[in-house]
Amino acid sequence: MIHLLSKKLIKNIFIFISILLFLLPFLTRAEINSFCIVSDTHVGAEDSVYVDFIRVIEEKDIKTIIHVGDAIHIPGNIRQWKRFLEITGSDKILHLAPGNHDIKDKRSLAIYLRFFHDLYYSFSDDDTLFILLNTELPEEQGMIAGEQLLWLKRELERPFKYKFVFLHRPLFPIFSGHGLDKFKKARDELHRLFVKKGVSLVVSGHDHLYNRSTKDGVVYIIAAGGGGQSHFPAFNNTRYYFRYIIGTRKNKGYSFIVKDLLGDTGDEFNIPLTPE
Repeated sequence: MIHLLSKKLIKNIFIFISILLFLLPFLTRAEINSFCIVSDTHVGAEDSVYVDFIRVIEEKDIKTIIHVGDAIHIPGNIRQWKRFLEITGSDKILHLAPGNHDIKDKRSLAIYLRFFHDLYYSFSDDDTLFILLNTELPEEQGMIAGEQLLWLKRELERPFKYKFVFLHRPLFPIFSGHGLDKFKKARDELHRLFVKKGVSLVVSGHDHLYNRSTKDGVVYIIAAGGGGQSHFPAFNNTRYYFRYIIGTRKNKGYSFIVKDLLGDTGDEFNIPLTPE
């Protein structure tokens, strides 16, 4: 009799723990009320405006930065990495999805790992999962494949209401062939995965121009560049073309506003797209 009661008790405890683990993302209090998204700052290039960007968000008292790649200008340049982190400041929470100017080969990859512990990772806040991917792994540039893809599929199974993905190269770039569309079959499979698993927002960089589109319910953002504009000769005024995005927790979702360094608003949108 005691043995049967023990088995029943253990079963009930197991069920309780399982339910608790399922509900945990929804029971915890949101700690990130506002965050900034920035891209292609190219610290080390003469036209980088990262210093100006940090000054602006400090005035707004925003501490969390999500950077979608090309933080520095020359891959593997230790001095530029140190300068980037110095400008960012030790009081910020920095999340980085590396770009092709951050990681180009095995040497620059090794240097990147001196400053950042993870090649790709996730973190959560309340009911939201933030996933940072790496489009620059040696021999996998321009793709999300192999172990990273398997890891991503497991992450997307997690029971979060909102799932936001950040990566450097866009799935649907402004300039054809300039992003993950170089491998269209793999790109299309990645998009279908996002749709199937309820990803709300995908933010990338790389094109140095801002763009927003919606495909099958997924909002795709390309953040504008903040330096290294010499690679894009038509853009002769970095300050004019630079944009950053402020995400704010609002009611049961998020509001996003796109700003330039003059304070002008370039775009606004919400997640979910229609208020609940």
